[in-house]
Amino acid sequence: MTGRFVMAAMLVIAAFAVVPQAAAKSACAWRMQALQAPAGATQHQVHATDHNGGYSGVAYFPGTGWRVMYWKDGRVIDYGSSGHGTDRVVGQNSSGTIAGTSVTGLYGASAISFRIRGGQWERLAPLPGAELNSRAIGISDSGDVYGHAVVWQGTSNIVVVVRWPYDRSGVVERVPGLPEGMKVIDVDHDGTLLMGTDATYPWPHVWRDGRLTRLSEAPDMQFGYARVIADGLVAGSIRLGSDPDRPAYWDRNGQPHVLPESALAAHINRNGLIVSSLTSTPYRVWRFGTLVGQLDDAASVTTIGDDDTIGGTTRGQNNLPAAAVWRCT
Repeated sequence: MTGRFVMAAMLVIAAFAVVPQAAAKSACAWRMQALQAPAGATQHQVHATDHNGGYSGVAYFPGTGWRVMYWKDGRVIDYGSSGHGTDRVVGQNSSGTIAGTSVTGLYGASAISFRIRGGQWERLAPLPGAELNSRAIGISDSGDVYGHAVVWQGTSNIVVVVRWPYDRSGVVERVPGLPEGMKVIDVDHDGTLLMGTDATYPWPHVWRDGRLTRLSEAPDMQFGYARVIADGLVAGSIRLGSDPDRPAYWDRNGQPHVLPESALAAHINRNGLIVSSLTSTPYRVWRFGTLVGQLDDAASVTTIGDDDTIGGTTRGQNNLPAAAVWRCT
């Protein structure tokens, strides 16, 4: 299949607005629930959710290192480790299947990828030529894992977007039709890919059904980038004129909306629940353009479930990360 490129970058001024902060009556109290600490672990953290009350992440055990965990129905399940390096969960779908990477070397220069389904580990086949640099980025609800591989071509390295199909174990394939230099930033439930160039502030594109669409810009925009996609909603940051960076989201029509406080919309779910962040201030929670509270005791936020729960870490024993979930009450 040959990809069609739709450069939807029109400056639609009528569709863009800086979202005003809504009245405080929409706010609620976000209550933290500490997740069960795995026995013997000194720290533990949430990385992803199954959107049905379950959370996956990792825990550190002195002497054995990092192990993959799954918190579900009041229990913590220890899935063990890849045995390769430092394991990290990059995504989980509604069936509970986990995708992750294991890195070694300086700054994680070497990486393999894995999938855990039904408690069984599957090392994902590397793309030939990228045996130690094929990295999973996310997983769709169908169980397909997407990521990118770095291969040597001619006189330089190039980034190649790859897919590991759920129904064909041991298979890795290039995603066809993408221009050179594009890489996966995040994966939506239906397999839509949030894409960007290999740059410091990659402008967001969406790859769906073989079509690459550049999301629209805002008037007087200096730069912008995105971090996450959920059911067609994209979240990230935009700088307008001489203003500081502001959190932003793109609606399902690809139009940008800028929030008035914080710097980055770091997470979003399909219901428009957004968590924004700014250095040295509490995480703020929004419903589209409405401020609905903040997470005073959060040390980090890593995921939002479609059940409107927020996963991350608080400070645990010895001030180390401890897995936690927040709910609106």
